[in-house]
Amino acid sequence: MSRFDYDSLTILAAVIREGSFEAAAKSMKVTQSAVSQRIKQLEEKVGVVLVARGRPCVPTEAGLQFFRHVEQVGLLQQELAERMRALVGGEEGIAATVRIGVNNDSLATWFPKLIKLATKELGILFDILPDDQEHTESSLRSGDALAVITTMETPVQGCKIISLGSMEYVAVASPELYQAHFADGVSLEALRTCISVAFNRKDTIQDQWMTTCFGATVPLSIHYVPSYEGYLSCCLNGAGWGLVPSIAGNPYIKRGELVELSPGKKVSIALHWQAAMQSSEILRRLGNMVLEVAREHLVPDRFRPN
Repeated sequence: MSRFDYDSLTILAAVIREGSFEAAAKSMKVTQSAVSQRIKQLEEKVGVVLVARGRPCVPTEAGLQFFRHVEQVGLLQQELAERMRALVGGEEGIAATVRIGVNNDSLATWFPKLIKLATKELGILFDILPDDQEHTESSLRSGDALAVITTMETPVQGCKIISLGSMEYVAVASPELYQAHFADGVSLEALRTCISVAFNRKDTIQDQWMTTCFGATVPLSIHYVPSYEGYLSCCLNGAGWGLVPSIAGNPYIKRGELVELSPGKKVSIALHWQAAMQSSEILRRLGNMVLEVAREHLVPDRFRPN
């Protein structure tokens, strides 16, 4: 186990990234049988299963460790190539891909600016794992991501954390829905009888907002819409009320397309960047860029590296 065939490790990473042997073979421009043979040989050498075959193929814990290693090696190779180009010249190489866990609301608002900036400055590609901000750190713990945007203030073991700021959320409804359910005021009873929109069953932001406004919560009738665009569209068309990032919702409120249920009552979600301490120079520079872009869009109450 002291030496590994990096061609095989690269193929393993492709299977994990693409989700199937067939798609991995296509991305690597080899035959599917060649992929199968490489994975089988690697598993025999290691002595454990690295990929659970299925639709999609799912990496085992050991497989994820290899996957994370291959991604880190890719970043180191890119850094070396940049240094060599600076010394002797040469053409641009293949860009390294960085897998990052990002909460959906950041991905729909300020994070695309970071992707554009990092692509230009660092020459990297992104493989984004979207999830709720309270759960992105699980991909960091498993090794599925090299870094994450998360609400977790305690660093994952072996990781460094940088506080980015807070994303503010406002509760909104369409004018029609507001008139139909909240004409006499926004109350817990009115909320109980009005349908709301949640991202998924892990989403607790409605309860946080009700607690902020009323000091209590009530059971809600909920549409689960696991898409930022779909969630916002449901609020706009009156399918239900929900909480949206203020940086996205304020323009709709100003145009009268959405009504804020309780002006001034907001939920602030503190966001953090976590990445491995023993990471590449590219990942360190990426963390600084994330902080720079976050300062332009988030509430600047936690801008301090830990």
